Amino acid sequence: MRFSDTFLRQVRDRVSIADYAGKKLSWNARKTRAAAGDYWACCPFHQEKSASFHVLDQKGIFNCFGCGEKGDIFTLAMKLEGLNFPEAVERIAELAGMELPRDDFADRGEDARRKRLIQLAARTARLYAEALGSREGKEARDYLKSRGFDAELCTRFGIGYAPGGYTWTIDKLKADGFTLEEMVAAGIARDGEEGRRAIDAFRDRVTFEIADPSGKVIAFGARALKKDEKAKYINSPECALFSKGRTLYRLKQAREIASKAKAPGLVVAEGYLDVIAFERAGIGAVAPMGTALTDDQLQLVWRSGGEPTLCFDGDEAGKRAADRALDLALPHFGPGRTIKIAYAPNGEDPDDIFRRAGADALKALIAAASPASDALFEREKNRRPLTTPEARAAFKTALRDAANRIADADTKRLYFAELMARADAAVRSERPPYQPAQNGNFRRGANAPSPPTAELKALSAAATARPAAESFLCYAADYPNVLARFSEWIERLAIADPDLAAIRAALISLFETAEDPQTIDRNALSLHLTRSGQERAAARLLRWPKPRPLGGADADIEAEWLALATREVVLPAIREELDELRAQAGRGDDAAFARFQALSREAREIEARAREVKLTQDEAPPAAADLGAP
Repeated sequence: MRFSDTFLRQVRDRVSIADYAGKKLSWNARKTRAAAGDYWACCPFHQEKSASFHVLDQKGIFNCFGCGEKGDIFTLAMKLEGLNFPEAVERIAELAGMELPRDDFADRGEDARRKRLIQLAARTARLYAEALGSREGKEARDYLKSRGFDAELCTRFGIGYAPGGYTWTIDKLKADGFTLEEMVAAGIARDGEEGRRAIDAFRDRVTFEIADPSGKVIAFGARALKKDEKAKYINSPECALFSKGRTLYRLKQAREIASKAKAPGLVVAEGYLDVIAFERAGIGAVAPMGTALTDDQLQLVWRSGGEPTLCFDGDEAGKRAADRALDLALPHFGPGRTIKIAYAPNGEDPDDIFRRAGADALKALIAAASPASDALFEREKNRRPLTTPEARAAFKTALRDAANRIADADTKRLYFAELMARADAAVRSERPPYQPAQNGNFRRGANAPSPPTAELKALSAAATARPAAESFLCYAADYPNVLARFSEWIERLAIADPDLAAIRAALISLFETAEDPQTIDRNALSLHLTRSGQERAAARLLRWPKPRPLGGADADIEAEWLALATREVVLPAIREELDELRAQAGRGDDAAFARFQALSREAREIEARAREVKLTQDEAPPAAADLGAP
């Protein structure tokens, strides 16, 4: 079966040879540079111990320096899977989600037809370039001059002008021997409807050449000069040469710039002028065809190597575009495959920034781009105020659902761990400070003591954590019942130490997701911390001594933890409030005096509870008599 060059090229463009080979080979970690699309492995076609099998993902080829085997993805499929050429094409087309041509005979003249249409598009580009320099192009030249474009820049970036009138382009191309049918097939003319004559696709517009990955002109983008036009920008229609969902503006040039500059990846901008601004700043950039980024376009960007940065305007439309792009990319995330997101200042786009502040400003904009995980977290956090339990639950659910959309298992697990830890921290910071009950009920076995303080300042303070914080977490790590019973207290404990904060976040995250909380122990916590990149916190956790029950081997661990929290958190808070009330009562505040008396009585009840677990007398709060009645 014969396949057209067009079809084979489309299949190759849509499937990464590195992804295909990586399912059958093990890449050499020392030599492989995934960010550059440069992969090495031991050759599957001959016995060897060193990696001499080389895959260049951007070019879609492989070469073994040992045995000499080389070729493209079809050749590789034939050799690895024992297929003939049609079977290899069918196999890779299946991976690309493309159907095979139904009728081989219909494709036999396609190559010659494509060459003819390419010639037509190239001739049209020259006509538009000539028109820009003519008398008819004065208004277009004035507009371009106002945007900083001189004749040299217009030539460099393939900018031209399609004159007004209905058949200017058609008439010129007919004189060059092209037929109307060919012009319509190439998207240069629009066929007349209901007996009307055919007309030019672009009229009185500045034009931008759109090329395929090899640099051949296949379509045009065009900007209106009149303010009352319904569409400011239009593109060539879908046609034999051009599919806007699978084409990126200036991809060939962007790849060349990024390769020469050894950039970490391409920039994806929103419009033609933005791409040109980046290119003038020495940054390889591309843009979709005036629509949202498609999966095919994203794959093209990834295949170009590195970690792409998607740059959007800082307005609401730009944020919506970023959200769509993030959702599109999320399922594909994995080793060497992610994105960053940058936002231009509100009210500006990259072209504005370049004309105002130059290349360095654009480079700074891209350097400040957020990793995908940060962009995802901030998006979900900003969608709702975290002021109610329902909102906090929705926030964490949205992050959990997003992580679960990632296909790669390791990446999914690490995203989940990081997002949940950050969500826990965000929820704690938004949650109002703990206010215990005022009924004086403080008996053995209660879930929490009931001190009468109006606000447990120690729990909400952002200053230095109390020394007991590590003890609290140690008990919770070694005794799952303590974690299950007092997780709310642990969440609200003020911890300034970053390692302890990471351990606390891991405890809460595991508690909320584990099917059986009894399985949570130091080893599980250490593994969770290590996978989240918190190796130092994991090492500190493993160095903790086993906590010894204060009351001996038969002690009530939960009661002891409660007493420890009472001594280190509740009692200091009560002591602070008693001091405040005494000062207020001394100034004649009768309500403060009554509150001081009630609080003093309840303080004595807490003293009694402290004695039950053999806490020393000087660790209990001072009674009213000790403080001195106002």
